[in-house]
Amino acid sequence: MGLKLKLKPNERVFLSGALIRNAGSGAVLELMNNVPMLREKDILLEQDAKSPCQKLYLIVQTLYFDQASHEILLQSFNRLLGEVLKAAPSLSASLEPVTAKLADAQYYSALKDLQATITHETELISHAE
Repeated sequence: MGLKLKLKPNERVFLSGALIRNAGSGAVLELMNNVPMLREKDILLEQDAKSPCQKLYLIVQTLYFDQASHEILLQSFNRLLGEVLKAAPSLSASLEPVTAKLADAQYYSALKDLQATITHETELISHAE
């Protein structure tokens, strides 16, 4: 069974290297195989990645779509992860599942976990200020 993707009018989705926009009223796509896919709302642009966890998200997002650079991206992720955990050890519980999912090449699921971690990080930063 494939993944059903419901697109609202003008909603965009990045699908295996193609940016697709629903130009009609509403659309339902069914993806019959496993391909990299992110809705526009889940895509983080490089210029918007300001916090350390957002930068981790950006690395995993790139890893999800660019398997050719796997080793370099994984090294960057692990280096930044070490820095994040040193600065904010309380994030380790949130980041452990992410690293496990990366080891199993479950990039989409790792991105979803990182979204929750970014929320936690934002709360930590607001308390520090």
